[in-house]
Amino acid sequence: MAQHGQVFPLAGEGRDGTRWAYRYRVGGRGSKRVQRGGFASEQAAVEALERALEQLRREQGLVESPTLTEFVEVYLAQHEGEPETTEKLRWLLAKAVRAFGERRLSELRSPAIAAWRLRRRRMSRRSRWRHRRRSRWRAFFRAGRW
Repeated sequence: MAQHGQVFPLAGEGRDGTRWAYRYRVGGRGSKRVQRGGFASEQAAVEALERALEQLRREQGLVESPTLTEFVEVYLAQHEGEPETTEKLRWLLAKAVRAFGERRLSELRSPAIAAWRLRRRRMSRRSRWRHRRRSRWRAFFRAGRW
């Protein structure tokens, strides 16, 4: 659940001008609403709101998910296998990273991944057909050598 807040001017005016406040809900609709006020400027209230929301996200374990590129790099760094295996994984995952590398993991959806895989499968069928055709020609020429 994304946490949002609201910054607004207070109704009463302080000695040195308008005072600002912020408010946000702890757990969505129907939950407790936290409100703090008395900030001298709108910018000060915005900064305080961002700090409060960041603290709440950390407490609730809601941190921003990494991009696919970041996730793959961390995964490969902690992968305990032979260097050849790690390089093969890097090569295999590079295809997905090229397609979805800058997207956050939380933004990836099954339909987009399925469409990408279908496009790749179609391309690989063409490649397999070409490969089979070349293989037949190779077999034909080898048969002529016997």
